[in-house]
Amino acid sequence: MPTPDGWEEAQSSRREAKRYRARWKVALVFDGSPGKPMFKTLTHDLSMNGTSLQCDTNEKPDAVLTLLLRLPPMDGIPPRVIKLKSVVMSSMPFRGGFRLGLSFIQDAELDKLRAILGTLDLSGDSLPSDPEGDELPKLLL
Repeated sequence: MPTPDGWEEAQSSRREAKRYRARWKVALVFDGSPGKPMFKTLTHDLSMNGTSLQCDTNEKPDAVLTLLLRLPPMDGIPPRVIKLKSVVMSSMPFRGGFRLGLSFIQDAELDKLRAILGTLDLSGDSLPSDPEGDELPKLLL
């Protein structure tokens, strides 16, 4: 079902894995842009192979970014930050910024995320979200 803001209508079928609504804190590190500040935001959705989020800059397709993804509080899972290499698959204007669609690059950190996701109940449409999800992100590393 499309959302009123049209987020779900944007190339939603490009990601092969099921998307789960998830408001997880993330910091974007722009690997190819020395001096560009880290950008803190929240994921909109998350899957086993990618995520979408809002950013203040329009990033070019195929740009490589590092995501510092902070897990929300979850029973039995210690707080941690997972460092994920990602490739920009899409960027489009959205709410005064840009909606980025990112694909994760396979490595040991992605294996950690997949292992954690594998412990969760994935029968619904959403994952546990950060209680601060509606506030400005405060990423504590």
